[in-house]
Amino acid sequence: MSARRELSPELAKALELVAPGTSLREAIDDIIRAHNGAIIVVANPQKLERLGMISGGMRIDVSFTPMRLYELAKMDGAIIISPDVSCIHYANVQLNPDPSLRSDETGMRHLAGHRTAQQTGNLVVVVSERRRVVSLYRGHHGPHVLEEIAVVLSKSNSALATLEKFTRRLREEARALTLHEYDGVVTLREVVGAVATFEYSVRIAEEIRNHVRELGREGRLIEMQLEQAYHNVPEQYDALIRDYAADGLDHREIRARLGDLSAEELSEPAEIMQALGHGSVGQAEEYSVKPRGYRQLVRVPRLPSRVAEKLIEEFGSLKDLLEASEEDLDDVEGVGQARARAIRRGLTRQRSLESSGEVL
Repeated sequence: MSARRELSPELAKALELVAPGTSLREAIDDIIRAHNGAIIVVANPQKLERLGMISGGMRIDVSFTPMRLYELAKMDGAIIISPDVSCIHYANVQLNPDPSLRSDETGMRHLAGHRTAQQTGNLVVVVSERRRVVSLYRGHHGPHVLEEIAVVLSKSNSALATLEKFTRRLREEARALTLHEYDGVVTLREVVGAVATFEYSVRIAEEIRNHVRELGREGRLIEMQLEQAYHNVPEQYDALIRDYAADGLDHREIRARLGDLSAEELSEPAEIMQALGHGSVGQAEEYSVKPRGYRQLVRVPRLPSRVAEKLIEEFGSLKDLLEASEEDLDDVEGVGQARARAIRRGLTRQRSLESSGEVL
C-alpha cells in the first residue's frame, strides 16, 4: 500500500472551490498556462482590513470572472476575492501577516500565503510562476499541492483496483468467519485479520474520496465506481467491531483508535487486539470469542438499528439469536409478529446460503 494521504476537513472543503470545472480553477489554469504567478486570498475584505493585513493595491469590487482574475494576476500583489467566489474586492495588494507565525516556506509568495492562512483561517491559493505549482493553505493546514488531472485520475484508478482487491478478500474472510460463527469456533485471530482488512479498505476509500474532491466534475465516474466497490463496507465494519469488542467499549471509540494506528501498527495483531479491548488474552490463535449477532442482523432487510439493539440486549449472542423461535422474537420490544417472521426467515436463509456457498 502507498503511504497514507491525510487531508484535513478544511482542505477537503477548499478543494471544492478549486476543483476542475469551477470558475476559480479555470482562472488558475489560465495563469499557469501563461507562466504567471499569483497569490489569491479567499476571504472577507473587512476581516483583512480589521486585522491590518493588507495595504496598497486597488479596491475594485467587481463581479468575479476567470478572465478578470487572470488579467489581475499579471500584477505582482495579492488578489482578494469573496468566500463564495462571486466578487473580486482587491488587486495588487501587499499582504502583511504576523511575521512571528511559523512557516517552513522559503519563497516570498508562499511564505506570505502560509502566514495569511494561519492568521485568518481562510483559504489562500499560491501559484508558483517558476515551478508552475499550485499550493493551497487554509488555517494551519497545508500546503496541499494540486496535481494535474491526468495524474490524479491515474492514482484514483490504481487505488480503486487496490480497493477491489481488499473487498474481495473481505468477502472471503467474512464468509469463513460466518461459517465458523455458526459452528461456534471463532478465534480472535480471525477477527483481528478481518478488522485489519476492513481498516485498510476504509483508508483506501478515503484516499479515493480525496481524489474525487480534487477532480471535481472529472471525478464522477470514479465516485460511482467507489460507491459500487465500497457498498455496505462501513456498516459491516461497525457490525464486526460491535460483535467482538470487549464488554463496555464503544464501537465508535474503537474505530477512532484503529484509525489512528499507523500502517506498521495495523500489521501487528497485538495492536488491534488492544484496540478491541483484548490486550491481555495471550495467543490470539487459541482464544475463542463469541459473536453478539450484529453482523447477521445488519443483513436482515429493513431491520431498524434500534430493533437490532433490542434483540442483542435480549439474547446476548448469535447462538441464542439463531435458536430463538418466532414467538421469542415477537416478545422483544419493537419487533411484532410480522417482523419476527421476517427476522427468522432472514437469518435462516442467510445460514443456508452461506453454508451452501451460494453467497459470499
